[in-house]
Amino acid sequence: MRIVLLGPQGAGKGTQASRLAEKTGAEHVSTGDLVRAEIKQGTELGKKVQEYNDKGELVPDEIIVEMAKPHLKSGSWILDGFPRTEGQAKALDEALGDLSVGLDKVVALEAPDEDLVQRLSGRRQSEATGKIYHVEHDPPPEDLEEDPGPFVQRYDDTEQAIRRRLAVYHEQTEPLKDYYADQGLLATVDATRGIPEVTEEMLRAVGEAGGLPA
Repeated sequence: MRIVLLGPQGAGKGTQASRLAEKTGAEHVSTGDLVRAEIKQGTELGKKVQEYNDKGELVPDEIIVEMAKPHLKSGSWILDGFPRTEGQAKALDEALGDLSVGLDKVVALEAPDEDLVQRLSGRRQSEATGKIYHVEHDPPPEDLEEDPGPFVQRYDDTEQAIRRRLAVYHEQTEPLKDYYADQGLLATVDATRGIPEVTEEMLRAVGEAGGLPA
């Protein structure tokens, strides 16, 4: 099973990729985690990425692909966080061609912008533990021994910042649904429902391609 996971910020890509990996045995390949790990370990790739970050520039597609490639050699994976543009999708196609492997399915999580704004703007992060809470759905504990906080809103979780990120998603990443639909690979999943229900629909979607029971 080789899956690409698409969706806007707040749709639950990381959560659902982890759940799908747990249920199927596939590797969850998060390009964001790969980048952070390379930087932390001080590898040559990590140093290159840090240079781009320090300059405020985007990391070139070929570097991200180079980081992900060793993980894409395995038989079963879920790619989360890449591609985000058609250029990146074509770079991924080329990398997979070099490895003589192909995609089984592309799953796009979908939710209205207003739902996503509500989800993200309600998040609060503990400065003590780093744990993420939500003011409505998972409020910070009142017991300060459990988590002393303080609980703050991240700078990128303000409504203005969220809407900016969603605009970029609609402009640059959402067109990938057409790109993959033209290849007969796309499945869309309603991400507004509960986490278990979304996971079950994803399992049904990838079961058609990956040999999993529907």
